[in-house]
Amino acid sequence: MTPAPGSQAEGIDRDQNPNDVVMPWAQVSFAAPDRWVEEETYDDKIATKEGAHITYLLLTRQTDADAGKSFYATAIRLETALSVQNESQWRLSLDPRFQKLTLHWLRIVRNNERIDHLRRDHMRLIQRETQLEHHVINGSWTLLAVLDDVRPGDIIESGYSYEFQHPIITGLSETFFAVPEQFVVGRYRLSVLFDSTRPSMNWKASADAPNRQEKALENGRKKWSWEGSQTILFDPEFNCPSSYLRYIWIQVSDFTGWNPLATRVADAWIGVNDVPDFDLLPEFKQPQNPNAAAVTGLVRYIQDQFRYLSIDLATGGWVPASPAVVVRQRHGDCKDLVWLACTVLRRWGVKTRPILVGTGMRERVCSLLPMTVLFNHVVLEVEVDGMTRWFDLTLRSQGGDFTSQPIGLFGYGMPVDASADALQAQPPLQGVNLYALRETISLDTRRGEPSTVEQRLWAEGFQAENLRRTRLAQGADGFAIERLKHAQKRFGKAARIGALEWRDDRDRNVCELVEVFQISNVINAGEGGERANYDVPPNIVVQTFAIPEDKPRRSPWSMPFPFEIRHSITVRSKDMGMLNDRRRKWTTKEFTATLDEPRLSGKWTKTARFIVDASEIPADRLGAYRQQITDFFRATSWRLYLAWGKSRFEVESGSGKLPSPALGVNAYVSSDDLNQYPKATIGTDDPIPGKFKVVKNRWRRFRNSNTRWQYIIAIWFLLAALSSILHSCSSN
Repeated sequence: MTPAPGSQAEGIDRDQNPNDVVMPWAQVSFAAPDRWVEEETYDDKIATKEGAHITYLLLTRQTDADAGKSFYATAIRLETALSVQNESQWRLSLDPRFQKLTLHWLRIVRNNERIDHLRRDHMRLIQRETQLEHHVINGSWTLLAVLDDVRPGDIIESGYSYEFQHPIITGLSETFFAVPEQFVVGRYRLSVLFDSTRPSMNWKASADAPNRQEKALENGRKKWSWEGSQTILFDPEFNCPSSYLRYIWIQVSDFTGWNPLATRVADAWIGVNDVPDFDLLPEFKQPQNPNAAAVTGLVRYIQDQFRYLSIDLATGGWVPASPAVVVRQRHGDCKDLVWLACTVLRRWGVKTRPILVGTGMRERVCSLLPMTVLFNHVVLEVEVDGMTRWFDLTLRSQGGDFTSQPIGLFGYGMPVDASADALQAQPPLQGVNLYALRETISLDTRRGEPSTVEQRLWAEGFQAENLRRTRLAQGADGFAIERLKHAQKRFGKAARIGALEWRDDRDRNVCELVEVFQISNVINAGEGGERANYDVPPNIVVQTFAIPEDKPRRSPWSMPFPFEIRHSITVRSKDMGMLNDRRRKWTTKEFTATLDEPRLSGKWTKTARFIVDASEIPADRLGAYRQQITDFFRATSWRLYLAWGKSRFEVESGSGKLPSPALGVNAYVSSDDLNQYPKATIGTDDPIPGKFKVVKNRWRRFRNSNTRWQYIIAIWFLLAALSSILHSCSSN
């Protein structure tokens, strides 16, 4: 196709700096595809999925690994007016520092007529920094073409090529091809051309990918290709782990192993050696004993004093800024901050190195071919006194010590180390991630009278850090207002009594708060109005964990790991009598849950504990998980029937006040030995079945009645009289 007329400077807005626009347009050209590109065809009669907005008739990529070029061809059919609205602004991304873009065609097909839209004067290059709200400035541009007269049923065809010079893998090749799972794709195809003398070229694909085809070409070249269609779609599955690849994927790479990639990254980083005079910076001065506490102090200082800001305008996000620049600017992204910490720690004589990790692929990188695209984050690895730990320098307001400071679950990472010949497993997570809430509800069953609730919260690990960051962001007053709104969502009409009490211990990474609310209109009429009815708010485990649908599933079920919830709800009422205590335990390979129900006179409690033991649940185990957690949820639900006209108890001593720090979590919700809990019988809520149930329930009602002591005294007198009669008969 003939390039569209016009110079590179055309289309510059008057209020823009010409230098900002000319350079990107210099990387864009209009031309026919290279000779090695094969023509692609498709069937425009492919049926769409009911309710779908677009259908991919064609999705192809052809790559010349030797030249570092990739050709793309797509054809999408617009099925609805909404797709016309969303797809008529055709766009491509461009990083002019490392990419050259060649446009081949852009057209609309309607009734077998092709309407050309590849017009230079209708295109704009826009630098809009789509990640700016996440503090990322990457220098990428968007090529935008606004298409006119687009209608439902139209097909948008596009063809273009990228030439890419990666700052790390120059001379080598990597390709990751994915078929979008949510769309019908009439025809997809990946082909890779390469010189047959490249013995290291390798490939890997998902189990549902088509078979690889291999073809020998002239001039000693070889072509691998995969071709297929996706006309049957699976329903979207909720709560899938980010690392689970639900779609058809194909990898092609000529890295022979992890060491060549690690070496290339390490060589690029080691050249960034412009460091400040650390002896003049007190915060980086070498301590007399660079032990674990000193390392944690340095990590904490960089986290809190250097703001996160990613500016990748020169290195494509792969080479850090020099420590001298980071110190001067007081900001950096993950690799900048990690490289600064590494530089300081190595001067201290501490063994350390950066680790590349994937926040999406996580532990599954170890099952894939070596590629740069698998990694999008960097953490710090430190070894002190035989202990190895990873730290995330981009997290702020962290607490804990060398062993307990939290970090996300990544599974595996690639060391930035020329001596590394394999991925590094993440050290075991040592810290506690605990959310312990104790609620004491004092009920008043007099009509129109308010009840009260005291909430005591202990948060540890990541839970403490989330609470700490929220309070810092909102301020103390804003945080108290937000907590009040939370109470109102949970209890309805609520008003704070007194002030919120707060304690933050960063050394232990624990946050505590205590607050008291007056709650109104929580008592309803039950049993035809004869009894006061109170529905206790759901346990927070129920609010945190969803129940999988009861149907076959392909993907695993994601779980927050490590994580533990303890929630104790105590209801106090003068109408409550003493009943039997009950303890039960639910277990699977992925979680353990317990429920403790002590029921004393005037005070009934349900204490739930839920411990997550795995980051995900395999699809074939979801049936057992669903059965166990559903039964646990049912057991934690709570409805009470009480007598009308009972005033609430007086406020307990210490209510609304923070407990002594020495008491620790035991002042909130203590943990018990799991072996003390018998395994729950699934499907029943009563441990005494059959004919004993009626007798047991009558005995419970007797013990819970207001006249039970009168009966007991009467029975005592009766037994005493009977004993006297028997004694008299024996004497005679």
